[in-house]
Amino acid sequence: MQHLLLPGWRARIGVISPTVLERIPLDFQRIAPEGCMICGITTGMGGWAGNQYGQALAQLKESVRYLAARKVDFILHVASPIVVAQGPGYDRVLLAEMAEVSNGIPCGTTIRCALDAFAELGARRILAVTPFHETLNGQMRAFVEAEGYSFSRIASVPAHFDFLQDIPPDVLFRAALDAAASNPDFDAIWLPSGQVPAVEVVRALEARLGKPVVAQNHADFLAAFRTLGVTGIALGHGMLLDRFAG
Repeated sequence: MQHLLLPGWRARIGVISPTVLERIPLDFQRIAPEGCMICGITTGMGGWAGNQYGQALAQLKESVRYLAARKVDFILHVASPIVVAQGPGYDRVLLAEMAEVSNGIPCGTTIRCALDAFAELGARRILAVTPFHETLNGQMRAFVEAEGYSFSRIASVPAHFDFLQDIPPDVLFRAALDAAASNPDFDAIWLPSGQVPAVEVVRALEARLGKPVVAQNHADFLAAFRTLGVTGIALGHGMLLDRFAG
């Protein structure tokens, strides 16, 4: 009988999400090399507000312990709004707290994964298209600029927290094109929510604009794969991932 390998024999990525795991598993399966899977939990956050952030942060260590007990290979916290709302550099505080209870399992945050993607692409000036409100966009700007980057523009699309997955890809595409036309001085486009259908527009935007597009789920899982030494991402997912394809 042929020897059968367990799913996730190569890498199991633990995910702590503020809300439902809907887009994230779909986007992961599109790019994950054979033998990789995710093990995800949520903190039941109900919106972009300070009291909701506090509730989610209060669950952080227990969530990390839970995933570590499941013996995942990497633990990824995917809630940028929670992190940037606490001020520049807070992801380092969060990572230190995660490391205290992760049993040596490497950890990452989604905002740091995005910054690492910018660095890999040599992108210093960013055009962002977000589903966030004005206050949150301002917090994100302050956080990213404190890391030495700048924005040509942060554009928003209409969105409701509970239905981010329902934003039509064409709305993201058109918003990015409009922002690029009026603010052409940028090195990369960033679509910073893993809950929106950003992956669908990466290649179309890159073909139109000739510049890289960072979908948040691409940046997140690339960081996990690189940390774990996982190779084998297929070509054709955009400029960022194609750097590590094969």
